[in-house]
Amino acid sequence: MDIVFVVMPFADLGRPAIGVSLLKSAALQAGYTSVVEYCNIRLADELGAELYQQISSTLPPDLVVGEWFFAGDLFADEIPDTEQFVSGPLSRNATDELIASIVKGRTVVSNYLDDCARRVAAHSPRMVGFTTTFHQTCASLAVAKRLKALPEPPLVVFGGANCEGEMGLQMLQSFPWIDYVCCGESDISFPKLLDGVFRGGSTAVPGILQQGQSNTVAKSEGVQDMDALPYPDYDDYFAQLEMSRVGREQAYHVIVETSRGCWWGAKHHCTFCGLNGDTMAFRSKSPQRAYDEMTALCSKYGMSRVGCVDNILDMRYIDTLFPQLAESGLQLELFYEVKSNLRYDQVVKLHRGGMRQIQPGIESFSNQVLRLMEKGVSGLQNIQLMRWCEEVGIECAWNILGGFPDESPAEYERMAEMVPLLVHLQPPLSCGQVRLDRFSPFHTRSEQFGFRRMRPARGYFYVFPLGRRELNRLAYFFDFDYGDGRDPESYMTPLRDAVRRWYVARGTETHAKLDAWFSDTDSVRISDSRDSAASPASSERELNGLAARLLLYCDTASTVDTLARRADLADSAGEIEPILKQLAIDRLVLKDEEHYLSLPVFRKRPTVNDQSLSNAYITAKPSAADPLLRVV
Repeated sequence: MDIVFVVMPFADLGRPAIGVSLLKSAALQAGYTSVVEYCNIRLADELGAELYQQISSTLPPDLVVGEWFFAGDLFADEIPDTEQFVSGPLSRNATDELIASIVKGRTVVSNYLDDCARRVAAHSPRMVGFTTTFHQTCASLAVAKRLKALPEPPLVVFGGANCEGEMGLQMLQSFPWIDYVCCGESDISFPKLLDGVFRGGSTAVPGILQQGQSNTVAKSEGVQDMDALPYPDYDDYFAQLEMSRVGREQAYHVIVETSRGCWWGAKHHCTFCGLNGDTMAFRSKSPQRAYDEMTALCSKYGMSRVGCVDNILDMRYIDTLFPQLAESGLQLELFYEVKSNLRYDQVVKLHRGGMRQIQPGIESFSNQVLRLMEKGVSGLQNIQLMRWCEEVGIECAWNILGGFPDESPAEYERMAEMVPLLVHLQPPLSCGQVRLDRFSPFHTRSEQFGFRRMRPARGYFYVFPLGRRELNRLAYFFDFDYGDGRDPESYMTPLRDAVRRWYVARGTETHAKLDAWFSDTDSVRISDSRDSAASPASSERELNGLAARLLLYCDTASTVDTLARRADLADSAGEIEPILKQLAIDRLVLKDEEHYLSLPVFRKRPTVNDQSLSNAYITAKPSAADPLLRVV
């Protein structure tokens, strides 16, 4: 075998690794034999899928528990003993039961790593490539070290997000059993490395670091023509999952990449975002290529759910890719990350094309905090999108972040007061303090933003026996102090508590609802059970005339002046603001700065000239004969 790619824990069990799957396809096209060993599946078989996924995805990533899990085998007594980590960082972030399970799970590590090395060596590979993102470094290093101890050791190559920039150079310098490190995108550089190693070409490839020869950070050549990429090869993932004890049902979607970079970040880099590194420039596949790849991979692997790993949706797809998916009748279920300033008609088109879950990067309802993030949206726009997702049937996965320098603590008290108005919508998955991640503006310009004493996250000191300077170059997560001495935990507590109650209530069968049914533009029936705990019977009421029209037109956040310019409201301009204020008192609209937004979810929309206010008629099997928007 020419090349074996290895996926170590704690890669997400429910998805194949797209990076090595693309490289496998590229290697096969170039005439090299290749296979991917999903060693993460092997560990899930040992620990059980539940414990594996808890370590993989529920604990704070900057705690680096996944790295610590394997560090003892790799570094032995060079790092602090188990008790110091357990009684320190881990005890503050995990229950006693989970801690006991993790500590017990570590007893299988050495035998498990030996088995991983045997499985890889059984292919007699000339080269072994390890992918490492977040929590895969120590496990990969441990297996690579075992392979290098063989009588005829293979070449060892590391790549992935943990190898970008100075992290890759430090990896090479700290661990001499690594032969090459691929920095950044490797779609172009890795096949060139294969040719250099196996066909007598040059190994001096942009983006490739070589043991004993590289002393500076390398930058790879990024892909410009996304359509030129091969389809990822997921054969090994599904075959190995099928044979595992955890079973194929763990696979919850097939992974597709339709773009790289971020078109918003290229203009306004969100201050806390560490994604993309040196590859922020936005590049996307043509809509037809995106469609062909999605449908081909779903057909090949018998999946209907598609997880798109793009940092942000290409807006062209709303009018190209998604109508094509709707016309196909395939009923695929898609996930994308999106920007939250979508229009209603765009949300409808996305749903018609199969969008069933989005991550819109909401992060806050405070305009002040959103400006500090450089998000380019308002708090009401975020709530507006949540309402529309609730209406059309798209799950909205989002989080609240706080702790931004210069933010006003009063904003968190205000957001806590807003939560009871919003409990009919999907709650955030978490409410926590912002991290300081490598490549983010907060990291690259920390002093400018008001951070002090930036240093590697505490967890790294329990994992790697390196000096502070080396850890500073190896780490992705960083701890810090605030220059003004603020303590976000103290003023975020009311909002955290409100969100916790929201999340618990949403999980009940009779969770709160606030629904509106319009019979026409001047008449609406409203059902409100947000206070059902205090009053079991839902509150039913009707609005007529101007009040009904204002509730309808505030479907999109609007100012009084904007509403007054509508032709059918011009004669009532003097009445608009008093009625809006009463609707706010009645908790049916929310005012923020000068804008008003309706809070009910519109379950029936009237037919009006404004297309964006028409009802979304969504059929189970969209077809060309069905209008996109009509009244039901």
